[in-house]
Amino acid sequence: MRNFEIYSVLRLTPLVVCVVLAPDISLAQQTDAGEDELAEIVLPGSQDEVFEEFEEDNLGDDPDLLLSQPVSTEQRLANLFKLYRDAMDDRMFAEADTLAKQIVELTIERRGIDSAIAARAITNLAIAQHGAKDYAAAALNFNSAIEIIERISDRLNEALINPLKGLAATQLALGNPGPASETYRRAMHISHVNYGPHNLQQIEVLESLAETFLAAGEYDEAIDLQERIFALQSRNIAAKSEEMLPPLISQARWLHRMRLFDKERYTWRRVISILEDKRGKEDLTLIGPLTELGKSYLYMPLNAVAYSQPVAPSTGEIYLKRAMRIAEKNPQADWDIKTQTMISLGDYYLLTDRPSRAERMYRSAWNLYSEDDARLRKRVETLQSLPVIQKIDPPKVYRTQAPGTTQPPMQPATGLETGSLVFQYTVSVRGTPTNIELIEAEPAGLDDMSASVAREVRRIVHRPRMANGQVETTDGVKLTHDFYYRPEDLPQDPEVANEAVNE
Repeated sequence: MRNFEIYSVLRLTPLVVCVVLAPDISLAQQTDAGEDELAEIVLPGSQDEVFEEFEEDNLGDDPDLLLSQPVSTEQRLANLFKLYRDAMDDRMFAEADTLAKQIVELTIERRGIDSAIAARAITNLAIAQHGAKDYAAAALNFNSAIEIIERISDRLNEALINPLKGLAATQLALGNPGPASETYRRAMHISHVNYGPHNLQQIEVLESLAETFLAAGEYDEAIDLQERIFALQSRNIAAKSEEMLPPLISQARWLHRMRLFDKERYTWRRVISILEDKRGKEDLTLIGPLTELGKSYLYMPLNAVAYSQPVAPSTGEIYLKRAMRIAEKNPQADWDIKTQTMISLGDYYLLTDRPSRAERMYRSAWNLYSEDDARLRKRVETLQSLPVIQKIDPPKVYRTQAPGTTQPPMQPATGLETGSLVFQYTVSVRGTPTNIELIEAEPAGLDDMSASVAREVRRIVHRPRMANGQVETTDGVKLTHDFYYRPEDLPQDPEVANEAVNE
């Protein structure tokens, strides 16, 4: 049954609207205007011709005015789309969902279901639904948009790229890296056919595909893609020019995620060398790369553990101190830059078991924030809100295989449901969690998942909360972890599963 038939019969029911319209992934489609993109899966050159036909209205930003004035269908569509974009910008996905459904209905009435504009409108709905984590509806609507485009054009039309990227992101969010990988590959193939093998528009697809490989634990494939991305970004650029900085910085961040820390440090040194050569050794742009280089010494490459000596804590400290000195001496450095270098060094001290030095740096930043009431909001954000400085990576999908076995790579996950664990703990003056307990588990009975997440929670490190310039312990901190499981994973009698995890 075609989507139009479903829509025409059941459009007044909530189920129908979900079947036809699914907004998610924060990317609105328009036509040939990069500044109109609302999300990262939208490629440049994608804008909806429905909206490009209209002049800017003069009704301002009042939603009531935009929707209550007697206007043509075209102007109403333009007004609705403006409100949709504003809702997406503000991450108000439920409101964006409602607006997108109205846009789809008006678009289909005006142009019919088998039109490029209808496909774009349905894609925008799916984007909003993805943002609202209504992944099932989002997947249906991305597929609907894809089917429409294939019917009215062909299977290699460039308009397929955006809904394919959205569908792949949704498949990945549902715990299906295998299908997501295939969908991303199809989007990349269409990009090659339409724009050539070296086009820069494919980088976004390649990055998403690399994320998919990361999620599946296939690091070699992710590394290969990262090298391909760097080759595309650095093509025809002089090795020591400032134009090389964005590709190098992107590569360094990827290498960090790949745990290739030696290569990451080498790349940050290349960035620093270019900046020193082009801008001088005291330029403020050095602070970021120096900070990242310093923090990289908190990690040791996995393949170096067997034969390498541990990295001395002072190694990374050298670069962080240099960043702080640049901020202190450069007259263009404001209080925000100075405090950030202090806090970065404090975090480094805390993560290398030197809490007294960390507290001194935090106190220096506290004092600088306290010199002006206009800075107090930033003080709350950085020193009084327990930001996480050592993140954790708890499992996202409950696995039922026996210990020591592995699932086939990229195995599709089907019939998944969402579960949730809530832990409560105390953050010590060292930023570490104590008195960890599981206070809520939905569903009950998945003890292996609870234990795995609890082990990860023990690794988390917060920047300790400060009050009156002193670090203090904080009780009652909660962490919620959502995951996927299959109904058949549940035990027959889950009565005892919702117990505290205090080991």
